[in-house]
Amino acid sequence: FAIGFRNDAGGWELRSPQFKGSSAPKTITTFDRHGDTALLFEGFFDLLSYLTLQHKPTPAVDTAVLNSVVNLPRALPFLARHATIHTFLDNDEAGRRTFQRLHDCFGEKVIDRSALYADLKDLNEFLLSENAENNV
Repeated sequence: FAIGFRNDAGGWELRSPQFKGSSAPKTITTFDRHGDTALLFEGFFDLLSYLTLQHKPTPAVDTAVLNSVVNLPRALPFLARHATIHTFLDNDEAGRRTFQRLHDCFGEKVIDRSALYADLKDLNEFLLSENAENNV
């Protein structure tokens, strides 16, 4: 068994405690609210963590989930039409390279939000640590 998150091409990101994979075709997932601000997440659990922290069932602004940093080129057309892009990428080399590529493309309109969880791998770990601290 696995939980599935559909992407824009009809493929699925699949997750379970024992499995992390996807079905073809693999691409990004977007939520288009026709606004001028976009959120960018590396993976679906980071988006779900963000929504949990915001107490929202769905994204209120335009949102893209890369489903893998290798999909960044597929997200560029969606991101290009936004005045502001808030990134919630992993605190690892791949996340830093991805942010730098975005900054090279779009300049100062790209805002790195990873400082929120600077001592942790990603936004999901931040949520889990916050919950752990609140339940102590």
